[in-house]
Amino acid sequence: MSRRLLQRSRPQPRQLLLLLAWVVFASGCEHNDTVSAGGAAGLHQPASSDVRVMSWNVKTNSILPPNGVRHESFARIVRAIDPDVIALQEVLWPDLAAQLARQMNGYIPLGDGRSWHVHTVSDNVLISRYPMRWQGGELATPYPLPELGLPNFHYGFAAALLELSDSADLLVVTMHNKSGSGHEDVRIRQDHADAVVRWMRELRSSAQKSAIAADTPIVILGDMNAVPNASMAPLETLMSGDIADEETFGPDSSIDWDGTDMADARPSHNALGQEYYTWRNDDMPFPPSALDRILYTDSVMSVRNRYVLNTMTLSPADLADFGLQKSDVLYNGDPNYYDHLPLVADFEISAASQTRRAARHESD
Repeated sequence: MSRRLLQRSRPQPRQLLLLLAWVVFASGCEHNDTVSAGGAAGLHQPASSDVRVMSWNVKTNSILPPNGVRHESFARIVRAIDPDVIALQEVLWPDLAAQLARQMNGYIPLGDGRSWHVHTVSDNVLISRYPMRWQGGELATPYPLPELGLPNFHYGFAAALLELSDSADLLVVTMHNKSGSGHEDVRIRQDHADAVVRWMRELRSSAQKSAIAADTPIVILGDMNAVPNASMAPLETLMSGDIADEETFGPDSSIDWDGTDMADARPSHNALGQEYYTWRNDDMPFPPSALDRILYTDSVMSVRNRYVLNTMTLSPADLADFGLQKSDVLYNGDPNYYDHLPLVADFEISAASQTRRAARHESD
């Protein structure tokens, strides 16, 4: 099903089993994966992949024209990445689906009268070139933001089952978790993670049409605010299915089909294996950190390539080749203020998963 550029295969990522490893990763330190430098070559999609996903916390509607400070850079970035699925966070105003579809149709026209599909829940947005068999999600945790005109705001998550082909579906869930390192911040993040696991458990047990077939590939991505100097338990809950508050959210439930932890794509800057942070603000006392994640069910899919786009470290020739500008990942052009960076992962769906999807399609 791949349709784009050739690229070397990359090693299959390992799951992080210890909290210490999470902290090392989140602080942006180097790790032991074998990587090879290749300039911007790592930004191309491998021929062996089936779907490219992108996640980006864009900061408070900054991508919306005409007043959004990064709407022009957003257009350049999505054209350069050419994703199949985009997960956005901090798109805060409701009823934007039609506007975002128009934007994407202008940035990357699909042809043949087709349009991009958009689904929003809270400040989370899913945008897909593939049809959405169904849409879902939940307003998980209330946290009013009156200063933004959102007195009834909830942290939540948006989900959609995407029909990649007659033989392959993909369940995508995007979320934006509470920031901060305080006790209450961690509690809200934990409740949010518990709610996602509960929703997944109920989805699998449902007899409704929205239930998913066994071995359906699942990706959970977004700004999880995996703050390195705070508890990593909420992220570990998403990976393992170990619910903290079982009295409220019910029993534990592994999300991956083989009962193991979800895998973390662990993208590095421009696929060079040197920097791993996804958020940076040099005007604040906090170090650059890997707050954003792309988790996936590695029992039924594999990551072929992954990267954090950092235009600030691309060569002038690479920027020109991709139609990018050096400052495109900065917030409002401020060289000290990146905010969040875009994450990208290219996935290959296993043959077993596609076989199950085809069987279900024939029985429908």
